[in-house]
Amino acid sequence: MLESQRPKTVSPGEAGLVIVVTFFIFVYLSMMVQFAFGDATALIVGELLILAVPLIYLLTKRVNIRNYVKIDENPKHIVIGLACAALLLLVNIAVSNTLLLIFGESTAVEQSNALLTGLSGTPSGLAAVAASLALAGICEEFAFRGFLQNSIFKSFSKSKPPKFSFAVAVIISSLVFGLFHFDPQLVYTIAAFTTGLALGYMYYRWNYTVSATAHAGMNLIVLVLLLAGI
Repeated sequence: MLESQRPKTVSPGEAGLVIVVTFFIFVYLSMMVQFAFGDATALIVGELLILAVPLIYLLTKRVNIRNYVKIDENPKHIVIGLACAALLLLVNIAVSNTLLLIFGESTAVEQSNALLTGLSGTPSGLAAVAASLALAGICEEFAFRGFLQNSIFKSFSKSKPPKFSFAVAVIISSLVFGLFHFDPQLVYTIAAFTTGLALGYMYYRWNYTVSATAHAGMNLIVLVLLLAGI
């Protein structure tokens, strides 16, 4: 096959560097936006930054993003994603409660919950929080599953097997996902890692639409429970 005819893809090394750049841009610009415009805007902009860097990189590589990331708007995948959101919530609750028994209360989790609850006290704040949580599913699944996990697992030629196994790909992407949710007391980080494993399997089993819907759906359910005091 001629070089120009080969499907364009991204090597694991390239993907790793892009995610590192994403992290530093995310941290720096989120802090700048928070200082200038407040927490509500920073939440939304932060999620968009996580999406923007890998997306721009794929565009510069002229990768067919729809096929590469496995985007499929079939309504059945949205329904599957919503069902997975409920299961994901149960897993997340079980893991979080176990971690709390082991490590105790997490200051990072308490501060995050307090921030979301405080911002949700006004209609505009609630809209911003809901938008950021929905965007988390869209943007983080694009970056960590559609881009990073896929780049680690995807073969460079359709005639060759993947360079890395699914297990390696999902563990690495979940570790990175956990680090983006860093918690010095480890509760939030480990919970995010286990959630990443489940989302990684959903992405592998179905596609980006399912994992993004499940992620966003779980986040919004958590918000409802949080505001209900449950």
